[in-house]
Amino acid sequence: MMRFLSFIIFLSGISYAQIGAVKKIDSLLSLSANYEFKDGLQSLKYAKQASILAESINDNELLFGTYLQMADCLYTLDMFDKSLEYIKNIEKKNILNNPIKRARLKEVKSNNFEALGLDELNLKELNEILEILSSNETNDAREIKARVYAYLSNYYEVKGDFKKADEYINKTLKLNKEILKPKPIDTFIAKAYICLALKKTDSAFYFINKSFDSQKVKGKYSFKYTLYMVLADYYYYKENYPLALINYQKTLNDMASFNIKDTECSMMVKEKIYKIYGKLNDRRNEQKYLNEFKNELSTYNHENNKGLQKAVNLILDEKDNEKKVIKKKNKIIFFLIGGLSTLAIAYLYLRNRKIYKRKRDVLVEKEKLIKKNRELEGQKKELNKKAYQNQFNELISLAKNNNPEFLILFEEMYPIFTANLKQLNPHVRNSELFFCALAFMNFSTKEISNYTFVSVAAVQLRKHRIRKKYNIPSHEDFNTWMKSVEQMQLM
Repeated sequence: MMRFLSFIIFLSGISYAQIGAVKKIDSLLSLSANYEFKDGLQSLKYAKQASILAESINDNELLFGTYLQMADCLYTLDMFDKSLEYIKNIEKKNILNNPIKRARLKEVKSNNFEALGLDELNLKELNEILEILSSNETNDAREIKARVYAYLSNYYEVKGDFKKADEYINKTLKLNKEILKPKPIDTFIAKAYICLALKKTDSAFYFINKSFDSQKVKGKYSFKYTLYMVLADYYYYKENYPLALINYQKTLNDMASFNIKDTECSMMVKEKIYKIYGKLNDRRNEQKYLNEFKNELSTYNHENNKGLQKAVNLILDEKDNEKKVIKKKNKIIFFLIGGLSTLAIAYLYLRNRKIYKRKRDVLVEKEKLIKKNRELEGQKKELNKKAYQNQFNELISLAKNNNPEFLILFEEMYPIFTANLKQLNPHVRNSELFFCALAFMNFSTKEISNYTFVSVAAVQLRKHRIRKKYNIPSHEDFNTWMKSVEQMQLM
């Protein structure tokens, strides 16, 4: 009896501990969801703690939830390669035992593919979600379908098929009336952008107002940066640049106040801001926001390139798993059929052809991904080249106009030359630095005379004095020597 009672107490202790762990996991996942857009790293920490607990009690249901939340957090942080790794872990553990789970996993996967620019894979995942949930009319299924229709709307909007984009966003608007937890703000914003694309400005403004009205229900402690951005884009479309600038700045401020990491949004806003300042002939602010945009784009492309390789591996692993399943089925069929060897051989032949076709498809998909990666690198180089050319043209223009801002931009573009010249002469004045900079840029004596409004003789005299000061040999070309300053190895 004592042994029996001890056993019962032991089992009760295990059960109580598991119940406590389940409650703790649910609490951590709830915290992770709440922090996902406020503090991405904190959200990830909570999700990681939950996954460790789920692994300790070996509960497949909880493992799925925690791994999926980890993948979602990493996607939000623009760490697409890590997000795809967790998706891979879920698939390896084979814990996708119901349609809702399969659909949710594919949703996060499609989000990663969309961010990586893998359009065909993104579209494939979205269509498979709708197929999985085609006969499922539960509230969870409707919520997922509402989001998928919105994703499809965005897909066709990017492709320029605004009519089809409008059809899908209307499906989301319809489902929002039927589900328990709709996202009206996001849907109204998406609808507003489509209306702008279709040149229905009155309709766009109507849905922008509806999004702000829905935001009031949420209260003042929730972020509004997506609302400010669509309103700014509306004014940009209407060419009301002052109001557009105000709302773009509100977008960035709101993201900063809520510590939101949305790289794509930040890049798009800064791109629009520098373009507006360009239209307003405000070169200083134009250059400032252009530099910020380029820096963020460079970081973003770097993360994308890492994620592309993970996507390739993920696809290849999926195909390998399919081949293993097929081989296993072939063995079972072979032993069951026994004497029907002819049928078995035919079956295996067809299966092997299918495997070969899938393998070939994988190689084709891999080549597409590699090509996409090269295109991204090419676009990055082209953007850097154009940005440098724009800066150089601006520098030439400032020099020709004898503009004092020339020296600021010159030092930014050629910091090594400036530093080396100051090391050769720590007391060099700005006027002398300006003169040397013109020579560095290979302006002729006559051009320097024209742009600085002095005589040719005065320019030649100044060159003579600088030659003496820096010990420039008389036989060496003055401009060539100035170019060599940038290559000097000084202590």
